[in-house]
Amino acid sequence: MRSLELLGQRSTKITSATIEGRSFIATDPESLTVYAAFVDLNDQIRVAANNLAPDDPNAFVEIGRCPGSTIVNFTYIADLQVICLCTWTGDIILFSKERFEKGEEAMELIGSVDAGIHAMCWSPDQDLLVLITGDKKILEMTQDFDTITEFYFHVDDQGEGVQHSVGWGRKETQFHGSQGKQAAQEKVDTSKFTTSEDDDAKPRVSWRGDGSFFVVSDVDPSRSARVVRIYNREGVLQNTSEPVDKLEHALSWRPSGNLIVSSQRLPHRHDIVFFERNGLRHGEFTLRGGKQKVLEVMWNADSTVLAIWIESEINGRLQKTLQFWTSKNYHWYMKQHIVLSEERDVIGFVWDIENALTAHLFTSDGEYHHILYTWDVYTSTSIDEANAGYVAVIDGSQLLLTPFVYMNVPPPMSSLTITAHDNIQHVAFSPDINGLKVAILTNQKIQMFQLPERGLGDAPLIGEYNLPEITAKNESYARNYVRQVCWINETQCVFCQYDEELQTDILCVATLSNESIETTSHPLDGPVGRIYFNVNTKDLIAEGLDGSVYSIELDDEQQAILNRIEQFPDFCPWIATARVGMAMDERAVIGLTDRSKLYINHKLISSEATSFFLRNNWLVFSTTRHSARFLSLDSSSVDELSLPDDANDAYDETSRRLERGSKIVMATQQKPNLVLQMPRGNLETISPRAFVLATIREDLKQLKFHSAFIACRRNRIDLNILYDDQPERFLEHIRDFIEQVSEVDYLNLFLSNLRNEDTLVTMYRRGGRAAEGLTAAAGVDNKVNTVCEAVRNVLMELGQDHYMQSILSTYVRSSPPDLESAMRLLSDLRETNATAAEEALKYTIFLCKADLLYDVALGMYNFPLTLMVAQQAQMDPKEYLPFLQELKNFEKYYQRYKIDDHLKRYERAIKHLSLAGDEHFEELLEYMQQHNLYHVAIEEYANKRQQRVAILEVYGAHLDSITQFEEAGIVYVMAGHLTKALESYRMAGCWQEAFSVAYQLGYGDEELHALAFSLIDYLKDKRRYQEAAAIARDYAKDVEEAVDCLLKGSHWKEAERLSYTCSRADLIETHVKPGLVEGYTQMDDDIDEMMTQFQKQSTRLLELRTRQPEPAQMNPMANDESLDNIDMFSDTTSMYSQFTRYTSASSRVSSMSSSTQGSARSRKTSKLRKREERKRARGKKGTVFEEEYIVNSIKKLIEKACSMQNELGSLVRALVPFDYIEEARAIQEKFDKFFKELEGCMDTVFVPLKLAVSLYATLEEFEEAKNNPKVIEKPVVTKTDWKLKLL
Repeated sequence: MRSLELLGQRSTKITSATIEGRSFIATDPESLTVYAAFVDLNDQIRVAANNLAPDDPNAFVEIGRCPGSTIVNFTYIADLQVICLCTWTGDIILFSKERFEKGEEAMELIGSVDAGIHAMCWSPDQDLLVLITGDKKILEMTQDFDTITEFYFHVDDQGEGVQHSVGWGRKETQFHGSQGKQAAQEKVDTSKFTTSEDDDAKPRVSWRGDGSFFVVSDVDPSRSARVVRIYNREGVLQNTSEPVDKLEHALSWRPSGNLIVSSQRLPHRHDIVFFERNGLRHGEFTLRGGKQKVLEVMWNADSTVLAIWIESEINGRLQKTLQFWTSKNYHWYMKQHIVLSEERDVIGFVWDIENALTAHLFTSDGEYHHILYTWDVYTSTSIDEANAGYVAVIDGSQLLLTPFVYMNVPPPMSSLTITAHDNIQHVAFSPDINGLKVAILTNQKIQMFQLPERGLGDAPLIGEYNLPEITAKNESYARNYVRQVCWINETQCVFCQYDEELQTDILCVATLSNESIETTSHPLDGPVGRIYFNVNTKDLIAEGLDGSVYSIELDDEQQAILNRIEQFPDFCPWIATARVGMAMDERAVIGLTDRSKLYINHKLISSEATSFFLRNNWLVFSTTRHSARFLSLDSSSVDELSLPDDANDAYDETSRRLERGSKIVMATQQKPNLVLQMPRGNLETISPRAFVLATIREDLKQLKFHSAFIACRRNRIDLNILYDDQPERFLEHIRDFIEQVSEVDYLNLFLSNLRNEDTLVTMYRRGGRAAEGLTAAAGVDNKVNTVCEAVRNVLMELGQDHYMQSILSTYVRSSPPDLESAMRLLSDLRETNATAAEEALKYTIFLCKADLLYDVALGMYNFPLTLMVAQQAQMDPKEYLPFLQELKNFEKYYQRYKIDDHLKRYERAIKHLSLAGDEHFEELLEYMQQHNLYHVAIEEYANKRQQRVAILEVYGAHLDSITQFEEAGIVYVMAGHLTKALESYRMAGCWQEAFSVAYQLGYGDEELHALAFSLIDYLKDKRRYQEAAAIARDYAKDVEEAVDCLLKGSHWKEAERLSYTCSRADLIETHVKPGLVEGYTQMDDDIDEMMTQFQKQSTRLLELRTRQPEPAQMNPMANDESLDNIDMFSDTTSMYSQFTRYTSASSRVSSMSSSTQGSARSRKTSKLRKREERKRARGKKGTVFEEEYIVNSIKKLIEKACSMQNELGSLVRALVPFDYIEEARAIQEKFDKFFKELEGCMDTVFVPLKLAVSLYATLEEFEEAKNNPKVIEKPVVTKTDWKLKLL
């Protein structure tokens, strides 16, 4: 779908003489020097080069000449920096520009071949040289012209790679169509094959692009026909071509290596034929036009364009011209036909060796032309929805058009074909927004055609204008190529031509009138590569080859006013203009370089773009990563426009994967379609999510709900977007939505897709934004219920009967499903219309499981409805009829109890069972215990004393069984079972409640005493010493036991008080003082132990932090034995190692292994992490967890010391009154000193950790730990006034 478009031209005069013979051109890609060689009228070969004149680098200066009438080859040798010229007489001559600049002789004769040189070709790497001598020998030489091999090439041998036929695919076995079986029996006599009358009888040589093979074509004397022979790099014959009648001299091997091209003259046509490397034919195509002679064929550098140099009759005179052909989908298109004005001939041509679409021409009047082409899609620039989306493809004199809005016709076919009067050079669409007019430029005229709207019908000619005649006034530019035609209004066109006198481009404004063109010319500041016109914004801009962009405005006198508006860093062969910003009021110039850099103004958008297109307010471009990227131009200003990097988000609307090598043809404005062309030429139309969502949002904004719904349905867009785009708008216009989307099936589809999810956050985020930066809309958690209720209310008003299915859908889709309301609606409908109820029930069964509906109907205690559900669900009658029959035999409440029990509605069941009568009370007790429904039963029997007591007794036993003794005691008290309540309270340790119940039971002193000692033992086991002391004093009357309990609980003062209060001063000596000494000793030992631990751990911590970390600690992969001999593993080895923890699978095998063993790895990693946590908790010496363990241990030590302050203060205050002053002073000073040490270490201990990195951390986690080391929080030190100042 792309055509060759002429971007730039530059011409320079080499000689003023007329040249008749063939001339040659060679280029130096490093210095961009162009060399030309031609034979003058005096049979002198003259060699000229540019870049020699200081004031005019484009001017050519003669650097040497030599005698000779025919040039065989002219090649620039990059390694030697010389030009190698070969003559027909056998001379090999080198010309050096460097020697010429030094004032020395530029020409050097290397040697001569006595037999003459009839063909010559350097290998692509210029290491080898192949010569065809006059005595039919092949000479292969090195770059230094040393002979490698020499042999005759007209031999009978077919070569090493000759193929032997075993009969498969013979002509006799083929189908010959209408020719019949006789054609299969005909034998072709190859001995009658001869040469073409146009054959120049000269040999040809051509190398394959990789330099591995070369091909030689020459007339074989033994066959009197031309034969093609293929040799390898060593000069060994590989294959000989199959016999071809009237094969001609033209020869060129495609650089990509798959085809060898030549020509064949047949009586009724002239073909370009192709051979494979094995010498077999491989297709052909026919040249168009009258009789013509093929001079040469040449492939460009990237094998995309075949140049055919021909001589044909034009206007009654033979003229040498150039045709450019390209192939897509096995069809050959003629993209350009270079016909020089004033009957000039092309006498020299060569493709540039680096820039594939740059050509160099030599004309018969002594001019050198440098022409630059590019591939471009001819289509209208209109972004209006009225644009029919026509794309024009040039094929010789035919213009192939297809309106992609209405159809996608696979090339080489098209929906419409226009035939111009001559071969087409350029195409321009009209300035109308619908793009239904097209202007065709040929070498002589501009023709205009009216296109049918939908591509069906004829395209009548609406205007025809001759190009301006060449006069003395305009000769300097009018004789050159017309290029970059833009149709800017109904009567005006703008194009560009090169002015030879001014050596710059001329902007021509052409006014169309009366089949003639009146032009006004405006010289430009430099060479122009692009002229662009935007139909919608009326922007007319020109871009220079230096990347500068100018706006062009025409005044009333048709004078062009140019203003520079932008500067690209490099020349962009493809440009466009658009409006950018929230208000779409900023003009932006979009440019794409041939090195894949996409710019918007000066801002680089992408460095991997291959093509782009504008659709409304979207910019879409394809990338070298085989994806399409979408940029919304109305989202922000020019300076803020950007795209996120490629991500794996499946819902990213800014990116879509494409087939490898796909390029954009166009994006239709009316439909959300993007047309792509694959490398082989076929087309593919896709609907990108960005375009579809933009269309849907625009439709919703205009309240076109039906159009938005259909777009969602067609493109598989989640229907939740209809609500999520603007919930308030949707609810406000819910009636409009239902009236537009009135089909019941469509409404059901919409309702069935509803979810409590904001799809604008989870799926369809604008501009590829991340979900983390977005918040869901308010009320999304109840979205389904909100929408269902709103829809249901409208449907009820519009007609319940018609929308019954949709109303049922609103109930079923509610969250949770309101199936009971749906079944109630079906029950009401059944009373009035049984048939409609059955149909509605069938639909409801489709929405949810039949068993669920059966249970709901049964739970409504509606047997007719239950029976109808069972029948419609085709349930087995043997399963439900006996059960329903059994239920009908029960009385009402017992029947409902059975139904609720069957449906596992246990609370309802026990309530109905309680209403069934007291005769079922025993069954109720069993049911209550079975399903743990004690609270429900107690509530139901709150007013029935006898049954309530029975339930409480059973409940109390249940609480005892699960060791809930306190609650069991309360339940027993409520039931009046005080004995059981006492036992439960005793087991729970509730001594106040236990003694209260004991007194209610009338316990005597002995029984109270026994109960008291039982509770004392229990409380002492639970370390509740003060409560045990209260029981011993109040109920056991044992003061000694009470004091002992207080001393064990460190209640020193209370023990002393109780001893004196109870007149037991003897206990001071026997219990209190010994207890104090024992408490002092234990406290002193604890302090010593804590001090020892602190000294050891603080010393070890200092050692760890001052020592240099091991390499393995700095990098978990360092010194890892599992990485040794890693090169010994094969590419398909898949194993878990420490290496694979820090790398992601890049190969196919690794990916497969990763996916198939993912769960096993997860389990293994989980086990390793749990083991690591155990190691972390142990803090073994020498491990990476030791530092963290020590810091945590010191933290706990400080927290323990803080909690000991009050206890130590109480001990000191108890020791001093009993004259243990020294002991009290010693322990107070020791603890105070230790506590100050702990306070002083806070700032040095609690610093960022250096070693606490997980062994099984990922590389990212390791880097995170390195950059943000873990810090253990300091403990909170609480200071209390615990010290005794007396000491």
